[in-house]
Amino acid sequence: MINLKKIKGQGAMEYLLLIGAAIIIAISVVVLITSMGSSNRKVALDQDKTLTNLLDNALVPPIVVSVDCDVGNDLVTIHLIESEHNAYYRIAVDSGTPNLTELPAVGGIITQSASALGVTTVGQTYAVSVAFVKNSNYSKLSQPASSCVAR
Repeated sequence: MINLKKIKGQGAMEYLLLIGAAIIIAISVVVLITSMGSSNRKVALDQDKTLTNLLDNALVPPIVVSVDCDVGNDLVTIHLIESEHNAYYRIAVDSGTPNLTELPAVGGIITQSASALGVTTVGQTYAVSVAFVKNSNYSKLSQPASSCVAR
């Protein structure tokens, strides 16, 4: 009889160990799934912040519609399609370095002194490009450069 009691006790103990192992595995799976969910949420939020930052700081070259070089009135007028309100631009003449003056576009029109841009000779053709300025950085120059004949 003593042997029979030992066998019954061993079976009960094995049964309890199996149930305990199943509970530990279930808890481990639940913890793993919940930690992956919060990790993925954090990664998604970080990616969203990065994308928003990239879009907010995008430097798209402006589209120049026309340029008028009026040496007589010492004025260069540039008409462009504005991509943003309250934007500032830099002007480059004949593929030079964009000037350091940041000019606003009022109603899609930029005006600047012709002599300040080096547009001084009547009858000469000048290639005028514009760069968009944002956060102290500026975009590539608008391409192709718009030409104007100084009058």
